[in-house]
Amino acid sequence: MKHKGSYIYTFFFVLLDLLTLVGTWVSAYYFRFFGKIFETPLGIPDTDLYFKLIPFILGIWLLVAMFLGMYRRVGLHQSSLRHFFDLVQGSVFFILGLIAFTYFYEEYRYSRLTLLLFSALLPVSLILSRVLATRLSLIYQLRQRKKDILLLASGKSLEAFISESKYQMDSRIIGVVIPQGSHEDSDRKFCESMNLKILKPKATWAEFFVSNPCESVVVALPHKHYDYLEANLDKISDQVPDIKIIPDVLKYTRFNTGIDMMGSTPVIHIHESPLTGLNCFVKRLTDILGASVALMIFAPAIAFIALVVPLTSRGPILYRQKRMGLDGKTFNCLKFRSMPVDAESKTGAIWAQAGDRRATPFGSFIRRTSLDELPQLLNVIKGDMSLVGPRPERPVFVNEFRKEVPGYMLRHKVKTGITGWAQVNGWRGSTSIEKRIECDLYYIQNWSFWLDVKILFMTVEEVLIGRNAY
Repeated sequence: MKHKGSYIYTFFFVLLDLLTLVGTWVSAYYFRFFGKIFETPLGIPDTDLYFKLIPFILGIWLLVAMFLGMYRRVGLHQSSLRHFFDLVQGSVFFILGLIAFTYFYEEYRYSRLTLLLFSALLPVSLILSRVLATRLSLIYQLRQRKKDILLLASGKSLEAFISESKYQMDSRIIGVVIPQGSHEDSDRKFCESMNLKILKPKATWAEFFVSNPCESVVVALPHKHYDYLEANLDKISDQVPDIKIIPDVLKYTRFNTGIDMMGSTPVIHIHESPLTGLNCFVKRLTDILGASVALMIFAPAIAFIALVVPLTSRGPILYRQKRMGLDGKTFNCLKFRSMPVDAESKTGAIWAQAGDRRATPFGSFIRRTSLDELPQLLNVIKGDMSLVGPRPERPVFVNEFRKEVPGYMLRHKVKTGITGWAQVNGWRGSTSIEKRIECDLYYIQNWSFWLDVKILFMTVEEVLIGRNAY
């Protein structure tokens, strides 16, 4: 969950980058045509021709930044290396997009030298503007009067708050009140190691705050101390104008957290993936376009397999199998049939193993080359699946694994995919379920458009190797 200040920083950096883009484009234009360094054999073009391109420049940048997820990570505590990597990577993809746009923009052929100057100046300008803005903001915060806060905390919540509070330049912790409990000794040792003053409540909270005045109280207590909080919160709120409560949800979260409002009631999401809102739209659009292109590319192979399957084994061309997808809903996953129709009549649902003799000779070939998965492109277009995501499993196996593997059902927070991070890292087929889930959860937590692109390219290599494909 982002603090409201994080959204302010995000907006600030977006605006700063857009202003830097405009300034760099205008500078490149004037340097090229008015700098008296380069010749202008065709004369100086009208300024309007270059200025009218600015809205398109800003639009292309925003699209690239959205695909890269650049503004999800902004903040004063972002490392300089992360700044550098994001901005250089974004500049490269942005320049490629701008060159492609100007090539098809028929109204005017823009100076290649201007584009070259712009390309060279842009990453430097973006990095300098970010560094300067960050330094000025830090100086401003350091010069502001710090707000004195009292921390009422214990356990992991105490450690988590202290870890994050080093980035809050506008506040100063005057001390920590630790409720009596099982972690009291470890809490005291932690506070001493962080040079934090440990304070003890007096007979009344009124007396305590007279001796220890502060402007805000931050409560970060585990559930077991909520009785203590309930008994004292009203008395504390009578003495301090600002109270913040950090809910104890860290031990339940694997992804991000978020807050919605149900009427006037706040509702905390403890497993919120990046695939929401605009990101969800981008992924869906990519799925439709990618699957459509893939169907055209593989049309000859699809036609050939559709012809050979019924010739080598009696039965339908396609095999429809119930799989579990987004939010635990089942759908018919399509495959080219690679086994006889009655292959599981005696064994029931079992995992495919190396040397599986149930498949026909041609079925073994299309399974080994993963060509049997091609009909799932139709599942992608229909919306049951995505190009990239955790592989869907049969409900019978899901009910088995959910009992044995912690966090297994979290993989169903996104659409299942034809390929995924687990598969390109070798965890497909009869391999470790734990490692597969670890990869799936990593993918969901770190999703970006370019991670999907990376996985698709890695899939090509994985298919050629044929690792664990049977």
